[in-house]
This record gives sequence, structure tokens and C-alpha cells, in this order.
Amino acid sequence: MIAPGFIVRLRLIILAVMLAAFCAAGVAGDKADDHFLRGNALAARHDWLGAAAEYRAAVQLRPRYAEAHYNLANALNAQGDRNGAIAEFRQALTLKPDFVEAHNNLALALQTAGDLKGAAGEAREAIRLRPDYAAAHFNLANVLAAEGDVSGAIAEYRLALVVRPDDAAVLENLAYALEKNGDLVAAAAWLRRAIRARPGDSQAHFELGNVLAGLGDRDAAIAEYRATLLLDPAHAAAADNLGYVFEERGDLARAVTVYRAAVRAVPGDARAHFNLGRALESLGALPAALAEYRQAAKLDPANRAFQSEATRLAGVMGR
Repeated sequence: MIAPGFIVRLRLIILAVMLAAFCAAGVAGDKADDHFLRGNALAARHDWLGAAAEYRAAVQLRPRYAEAHYNLANALNAQGDRNGAIAEFRQALTLKPDFVEAHNNLALALQTAGDLKGAAGEAREAIRLRPDYAAAHFNLANVLAAEGDVSGAIAEYRLALVVRPDDAAVLENLAYALEKNGDLVAAAAWLRRAIRARPGDSQAHFELGNVLAGLGDRDAAIAEYRATLLLDPAHAAAADNLGYVFEERGDLARAVTVYRAAVRAVPGDARAHFNLGRALESLGALPAALAEYRQAAKLDPANRAFQSEATRLAGVMGR
């Protein structure tokens, strides 16, 4: 059987990125500036393709227009053209080496491209140019965390919070880093601050539930998983973990209720069907459990364990 357990984050520590201001300021006066300002107007409407076309026209007319190269990079980045964005950020910095926002956004693009060393270098240069630049401290922290330097990441998150003490993204990522470092008590405290800063953040409630479960405070963990599901009924991991807490306590009826709600919220979630089957089997409701195992196997045929459980229970039942 698949051993139940708490689901942890299946994502990088990055909850959010801090981009520098998308559009650098421009001054009307010639055709290059006209294209630049039209690009800014289109970018404000999230018309990235149109904005990129206007910025390209601006740099064709004025090749040394650093701000237009920067805004073109941001427009390309928004379209998913990472390589094009990196090239334009670099061009902006060739023309204007002290362009702090370009260093910061290049760091983000390089991190997304997997160049952590390059990303750290650009973030550090942004900080050198502007020591109190919270976004750059945050982004450097994320890079350090991705590199495995958790202590370094914690230090950078704390520096970002000096400037932006109520930034929920920084608070959450600091908590994750502390959790990874084994300091669950501190992680819980910072997650609570993050929730106060952004009460509707379902993921923060979920992560707090995991930390509290790790600390052995199951009642508080249950409250946080329930808060998660109130905010996001389709949060499968929260339903899994809440149901598992009830199973662990022997409260199978409540576990079944939680898993049934998860199946209703996301009918195509194979794991939710499997969990429901496991709880039903423990209650002795074998036909219903078999139906759920079979549904899980149907939804996720590549998962051999789901099919194995269905086959095992069918054998037990003589089916």
C-alpha cells in the first residue's frame, strides 16, 4: 500500500518575484520617444506583443535608448521569450551600466533560465548600486535558497524586510527557509506574520498547517488546513493532509468527509479518490473503497500503486 503522509511544497521556494518597475519613464520629443510612450500605454494594458513592437521601433530609431531596450526586455519576458529578454537587458546595461532595475530584472530572467551564478551576480550588483533595494535582496535570497545556501538566503530575506517589513512574499519565503533550516518555531511565527499581512493567502495557511503538524500541534494544524480549504476548496494537498490527520487520530468518519469534499471539488484528482478509498477500506466499506481505488487507477493509469491496491482489494473481496 502507498504510505500516507504530509504533502510538502512541490515547487521552488519562490512564491513571488519582485520585478522592478515595468516601464522606464520616457519623455516625448521625437519619434523614438513617441514609440516608447505608445509602448508604455500598450504594456499598461498587458498588450505585450504590441508593446514590444513599439519598443523595437524606438530602438531602431535610437539604438542607444537604454530605457527602450529595458522595456523591450520586460515585454519579451512577459511573452515568455526569456533569451530575447536577457539579450535586451544586457544591451540596456551596456548602454547604462548603473541601471539598477535592469540588473534586478536580468537576475530574475537568468534565474528562470537556470543560470543561478549569473543571477546572483546581477542581484548583488543591483544591491551594490542601491543597498536598500528590497527587491534585489529578495531575489538574491531566492537564488541563494535555490543554490542550497539557506543561511545566506535567510540573511537576505531579513535585509529585504528591513525596507519592506510587511511584504507577505518576503515573510513567507523567510519562513520556508527557516523551516528548511529546521527552525519550525520561527517558521510558524513568520508565517503568522505573513497571514496578517495577506489574510487571503491560502498557501500560507497550508504551509503553517504543515509546520504546526511538524511541531506536533495537530489541533492548530487542522485549523490551518481548514482555513486553506475555505479559501481554496480545490487545494488538494490541504485536503490530503487534513484527511490524514483525522486518519492518524482514528477519526475515519471525518477523514471520509474531507476526502469526499476533495473529490467533489476536483473530480479528476486521482489522489483524492485513492485517499477516499483508503479511508473507506479502513471503515470496512469495501465495495465503496474498491470503486474509489478503481477510479484512481482509471484517472492515473501510470500509477502502478493505484492499480495494485484495486487488484489487491478485489482479490480480498473475491472479485
